[in-house]
Amino acid sequence: MNKNILERIEKKLAEIKAKKINTSPYSKSIHFNDPIDYHDIAKFEIEMGIQVPEELKSFIQKIGNGGFGPGYSGLIPLGKKMLRDPRVSIENNDRIDLKSDFMYTKEWNYDPLISELDNELFDNDDVLKYYFSVDRISGAICICDLGCGAIVLLVVKGNEYGKVWIDYRGDYSGISPINIPIENPNNATFLEWYEAWLDEIYLEVPFEKRQFL
Repeated sequence: MNKNILERIEKKLAEIKAKKINTSPYSKSIHFNDPIDYHDIAKFEIEMGIQVPEELKSFIQKIGNGGFGPGYSGLIPLGKKMLRDPRVSIENNDRIDLKSDFMYTKEWNYDPLISELDNELFDNDDVLKYYFSVDRISGAICICDLGCGAIVLLVVKGNEYGKVWIDYRGDYSGISPINIPIENPNNATFLEWYEAWLDEIYLEVPFEKRQFL
């Protein structure tokens, strides 16, 4: 875990508060839930049968367990809410399977569905069920709801362990890793993703030009 990133994040949060920099239309102030200790994290890990990535562990022990972050409601606190797909489930099954590995290592979308989207007569429930099944995101926890059918995932099982992905299936845009910068071949970790989002606030990038919302 890169301690330097966590220290930079803390300093930037303090400066944003001190300078009263506008954050985002969704969050007018910086607020975090109280941090939790190692024992609470270990209890969650045992109960769920996973190892929480070290960067998230450090963040929720030092800065806060959920709160100020991207999307409409910010970072989701460590808990069972992370195991749910917050979008309406096509099979009424919103529980994410954490026993299986996250299946992707590169951007994914389902071509048989995408090629039919412009077909007004398209009506194939089996294809839609496959595409929107919660099984597509097994091995990951939901750390943020961006709204408009997009959620942020943190991988906890498989080759992409510790990396952040975004599930854009709500608008048929598939599931993609985060790369910072975009041309970087290495997918971003939790702290790299969070700092990139925070930097756009810290640098006062106009909201309409931000990459991370």
